[in-house]
Amino acid sequence: MNIEGLTLKLLTDILNEELLGSKIYKVYMPNPQSLLLLVRRTRDTSSLLADMHNGSCVLYLPQQLPENPETPPTFCMLLRKHLEEGRITKISQSGLDRIITLEIDLLGASSKIITKKLIFELTGKNSNIILTQDDVIIDSLKHVSAAQSSYRTILPGKAYIAPPPQEGLNLLTDDPAKIVQTANSLPAANFAKAFISAATGVGKMTTLELLAAADILPQEVRLETSACQSLAQVIGKLQADMQLQAAKHPVYALISRTNQVKTLLVLPPQNVQDGMQVKEFADINSALNFAVSLKPIQLPRHEQLQKLVNSETAKLKKKLQALQEDLAHAANAEEQRMLADTIMANIYQIKKGQTSAELINIYDGEPVTVRLSPILSPTENAQAYYKRYNKYKRAQTEVRIQQESTEEMLAYLESLDASLLTATTKGEIEEINQEMLSIGLLKDTNKKKKNAGLQKSQPLHIRLNPEADLYIGKNNKQNDYVTFTLGNPKDLWFHTKDIPGSHVILKTSLPEVRQEDIDLAVQLAAYFSKARDGSNVPVDCVQRRYVKKPAGSKPGFVIFTNQNTYYTTPDMELIQKYLK
Repeated sequence: MNIEGLTLKLLTDILNEELLGSKIYKVYMPNPQSLLLLVRRTRDTSSLLADMHNGSCVLYLPQQLPENPETPPTFCMLLRKHLEEGRITKISQSGLDRIITLEIDLLGASSKIITKKLIFELTGKNSNIILTQDDVIIDSLKHVSAAQSSYRTILPGKAYIAPPPQEGLNLLTDDPAKIVQTANSLPAANFAKAFISAATGVGKMTTLELLAAADILPQEVRLETSACQSLAQVIGKLQADMQLQAAKHPVYALISRTNQVKTLLVLPPQNVQDGMQVKEFADINSALNFAVSLKPIQLPRHEQLQKLVNSETAKLKKKLQALQEDLAHAANAEEQRMLADTIMANIYQIKKGQTSAELINIYDGEPVTVRLSPILSPTENAQAYYKRYNKYKRAQTEVRIQQESTEEMLAYLESLDASLLTATTKGEIEEINQEMLSIGLLKDTNKKKKNAGLQKSQPLHIRLNPEADLYIGKNNKQNDYVTFTLGNPKDLWFHTKDIPGSHVILKTSLPEVRQEDIDLAVQLAAYFSKARDGSNVPVDCVQRRYVKKPAGSKPGFVIFTNQNTYYTTPDMELIQKYLK
């Protein structure tokens, strides 16, 4: 997700409204790349969450708090020591750069006020969180050595140097006419590129929208006076609107075909590609919460388990390919028997010492050249072919058994992958972890460790209406529980056809199930599967009594009959409404 400095100005306004003057009472790190501050102002509590995963960094006030690990990382412990009980006295943005700084006052020795800065550099793959005092780095989320960067080092004890600032005029505070004139005088392939160079805080998307609002084509190289005036008016209006509305300025999310927020804009998009959607939000924080809700959940152990599943899947796919090649080779068994039978039927035409013989195939009457070993008798040559035939037949049986076993394990790994996709709590991750331990995918390196304090995860329960309830399993253990413990024989059961996903049970108190409830169940079954970003997703629906679990099968595995298949494209806006 791309967030421009101009859009972050709105976030700075909201943070000042919500957090200025607040006291930090708790610091957490939900995962190694994120930071959560819990703050209190008078009787009100709030929170600030920073997620610094490469390429998707974001800072916002979360509507839903993430779970936190039992053992905090070292950086978290350091921040607790330096920031807890501190008061946020200033929140600022470095011009229109993607850097937001919190100044935090704490009471030091002899009741002296000490000011520390928590700096959020929201700069894509180089994003970072840095704690400083008197412009000296105390520590940071990510360390950068001199070998990694010739511009600056980010290490404890080093002087803090900000990232290279954007050069250009401030789109919000400088004179609009001056900004346009500067862009119009720069050498560039087109005016759009010149404008990006002339103004700070904007990228390609906002530039295109500003030009569209002024009826200017982006490929124009130089603007006429009237076009310059028109663009200056558009910029002037944007400046006035953002100053007047500040934190309440609307924000527009541009949503891609894969249901991810591509960018957030302060202007209503006019340059929308086919297949993309636009969603308006009352403020930047609402837009950020929506964008984050569409991203995969990052939880402790999630990444490690995902890597293991991906690695095992790759190994098994390679093994399956080798088995298929072995099977193709072993398919030559019948030819070996035909050659042996042909030798036996024509044994008196062959003499020891021959290297080959032209014989008639006893099965189709066609001529066939049979290769012979000159040191073997005709009968011994036939026996050699029979021996190869038996060897290939045995290989076919063994390879098919291995092939079936490998395909079954691959399907199971796909189900684990789907479970990791939908997991949203530590409990669900731990259940997947325990499942992988139980089947030998993981080694139990700490058998004494107990999970007694970890609350057992529960299937997702959605009340569609007063007469209908949905239960959705989010891992294989939950799937078995939803289907065979919660599900009654006459309940409807849903699952994506030939696609790993959740087991879904629809219960209703009505004599007949309403079609609208079935449609919603189909939508949610498609969403809670590996096809959630797809279209025309097939979903099987059947009464639960037709769903069986074979003895000895892996968690989550079932067979079923008498199904009807529906096709749906997940409506994300509708689904998010029920998930809330």
